[in-house]
Order: sequence, then C-alpha cells, then structure tokens
Amino acid sequence: MKINSIQLLRAVAVILVVHVHAIDLQEAFAVSHQQKFFFLENFGAIGVDLFFGISGFIISYVASNYFGARDGADFLKKRFLRINPIYYVASVCYMVLFCLYDQFYPLTAILYGWRDTIFMLPVLNSQKWLAPILVVGWSLSYEWWFYMLFFVLILFRTKYKTLLLLLVIPALVLAGVLLKPTDFRLIFYTNPIMLEFLFGVIIFWLYRHAKVPVGIAWLLLAVGVGGYIYNIWHGFGNISELGSVTSGTGSMKRVWLWGLPSACILAGCIFLEKKDVWNRLWNNRPGLLIGDASYSIYLTHYTFFYLLAQIYARTGYFMNADVSIIVHMVLAIAVGIFFYYKVERPLIKMLHAPKPATPTPPPVHTAMP
Repeated sequence: MKINSIQLLRAVAVILVVHVHAIDLQEAFAVSHQQKFFFLENFGAIGVDLFFGISGFIISYVASNYFGARDGADFLKKRFLRINPIYYVASVCYMVLFCLYDQFYPLTAILYGWRDTIFMLPVLNSQKWLAPILVVGWSLSYEWWFYMLFFVLILFRTKYKTLLLLLVIPALVLAGVLLKPTDFRLIFYTNPIMLEFLFGVIIFWLYRHAKVPVGIAWLLLAVGVGGYIYNIWHGFGNISELGSVTSGTGSMKRVWLWGLPSACILAGCIFLEKKDVWNRLWNNRPGLLIGDASYSIYLTHYTFFYLLAQIYARTGYFMNADVSIIVHMVLAIAVGIFFYYKVERPLIKMLHAPKPATPTPPPVHTAMP
C-alpha cells in the first residue's frame, strides 16, 4: 500500500533543500529579503532531517518481515539498485560539468570524491571527512549506514527489529559521546544524526501497533510546525553546515532542533491520513509528482544551480534577487522531474527487468531396448 502523505512530505523535504541552495545561488550575485528574513536563509537544510525520518519509517515498513540471509541479500540488492545507479549517473553529470568550468581542479580531490561516492561508507583509515563528487550525496552515506544496521537484524532473523534498533542506535551514539573518537570512521558510525532514522522506526511501530487518536495526530503536527517556526524565528546556530553534522559536533543539537519537529510532522501527517483526514491533500497530484521525483530533484538541482551560476558569472546578468529564488526553484524542480522520467524511471525499470527464462530443452526420447 502506498502512503500518500509520505510522498507529500518527500515533496516538502526536497522543496526545502532546493530553497536553501537557491538562496546560496542568489547570494553570489545579489541580496534578497529572504536571506535576511530572521533565520530563513539556511533553514531549508532541515529537509534532509525530514528525509531521514521518512527513511526510517519506509525501511521498517517494507522490510520488517524480512528474515535470514536470502532476505538480507535481497534487501541490500533492492536498496543498491534503488539508490546507487542513479546517484552515480548524477555524480558523473556534475563532475563532467564541473571539470568543463574548472579545469584546474585537483586530481586528488576528484579521487577522494569518487572514493566517497562509490564506497558510500568510510572504510579507509586515512579518511578525515565526507567529500562525495556530488555534495548532497553526504546524506546517502548515513542512509547506507542505517541500511547496514537493518541488514544485520534481517541476517540474524530478528523479529523485534524496532526494539533492537531502539537499543543499538542509542548505544552507538552513547559510545561516541563517552569515547570521543578521533578516527573519522568511528565518528561517522556513532554520529547522533542516526537518531533521526530511529524516530521514523518508532513512528512505524506506532502506525502498525497503536491506535493514535485524531487529536494526538493534530497535536503532533502542530508541535512539528511550531518547531519549524521557532527555528526560523529564533535561529539554530551552525547546525545547517555540513561540517557540523559530519564531525558530530552539532549533530545532537540538530536532532533536537530539527529532527524532533520533523518527526512530529511525519507522525502527524501519517496518522491523519490513516484516519482519513485531509484525503484531498494527500491525493494532490502535483505534490505526489514532486514526491515521486524527489530523489531525482535532490540529485540534480545542485548541478543545475552550478550551471546557472556559471552562466550568470559570464554574462553579468541577474534578475531580481527574491524573484530569482522562486524562478530557480521552479526550474530546478522541472529539471528534476524531467530527469525522473527520462533517466531514473527507465534506469530502474531496466535494472529490475526480469531475466529471460532459459528455454527448456525438448525431452530426448530413446528407444526401449
């Protein structure tokens, strides 16, 4: 069963991410009212936190009944085919464009970038940071770490996956807090940002096993939206910065300020849809389309904005700052939807196409002696 509120929230999440990068593009050429409106400037990065909660819910939803090595292998295969091929294609597109405009980019940076793009998880002892070719790919590394944790539970035929994740993820975070590792790999694997996936897991358990009243669903949604407004109004420090997350220094603060409100919005919307509240909203076709294409939009908008930046820098032209943010967002979403139809969907269809059946040879008839 497809949960439409999840697709709508995917649309919201990717629009938020596109907004923050649209402001980044605009800031290079002009000053807008949006960048000066309280703390709106970097707030759109919260879309990633919403995505993490959604992933925790969805993975629990689709794989809670997986048990054993065969199911585990199938789980990893499906996750790889869904996430990695399109990510590699988008990364190649960005690298080609980047190298055209910056021909003196250090070769070592490209090599490190492909290391983090291909392997996703930090495995080398010399690694000091996450630097994938496509900068937005950093979030996919944490996605894959969550997948691997879930895979282990599948492998050991764990029935109570939610309960064990409630133990394992906080235990890893606590180990990081107590041990204060300096090795980047240990910092990564004990990063508090993983708690945001756990929020989604908990919401799934409630969705499956509890009857949440409509009033509670409304309350959760109101608390989440209120948390978003609070962040815009009062600020959130430097938790929007990539280094703050990957180093772990700002992760716990980000979990409280961004992860919890995002989880409340996620829970509120899911439980309202389950109670048949706001059905017209959950069946909104443009929103569902953006939700379906959200992964393509997420992967392509940064490349599209980089191309626009090069055009503006060479022509010296730039439109009204606030108008440009909206125009660039609309164009980036349109490009992402085009990419979804022309690249993502055909690629997924091709990768999931059933192998042609091996023809059965005709029986050999032999004469009886």
